[in-house]
Amino acid sequence: MKIALFAAVKEEVMNICDRVHLCGIGRENATNAMLQFLQQHQNEDFTIMNIGTAGAHSAPLKSLIRVTEIVSGGAAFIDYPMLLDRLPVETPEAADGKLFSSDCFVSPHVYSTEFLQGLREKADCFDMESSALYTVAKHFGIPYVSFKIVSDHLDVDLTTWQQRVHDFSPTLCEFAMKTIEEIGKIEPVTII
Repeated sequence: MKIALFAAVKEEVMNICDRVHLCGIGRENATNAMLQFLQQHQNEDFTIMNIGTAGAHSAPLKSLIRVTEIVSGGAAFIDYPMLLDRLPVETPEAADGKLFSSDCFVSPHVYSTEFLQGLREKADCFDMESSALYTVAKHFGIPYVSFKIVSDHLDVDLTTWQQRVHDFSPTLCEFAMKTIEEIGKIEPVTII
């Protein structure tokens, strides 16, 4: 099995940065990075594994989430089912959750109170790249999985978020490598 690891920024994956494809923050950056990667890996079978940080309503800080579904949107929700694939191993350290993906940081400064209330009913966590990575992967028939570590509860400034990304990166990297190691017990794994 071949796995291509993707993350938004190197700070999320500092310990394994040399094994991860960085896509940048936001859907446009993620789309461009994924398309460039796919040009280099045409006719190869692999799974995309997206790892990174995510905000959440109430999941504990530093907890891991296995994304089962992505809800996309901007000013409104897009009702297009984005159901993720599963790896051939269990990941009991990660709770299942739905992820909202948009081009803006999810915060009370960006979205209305009404929108944030609706978001509570639709998603457990949020990021800015997953919907684009998923859409490109699915367009080309590539399996896609995603794991996030909770960095905030809509309550931090950029400096605090950056510090948490730095502090939580080792836990995320350890989880990703342990998961890949577990897959390796079932079948050979190559990180591309």
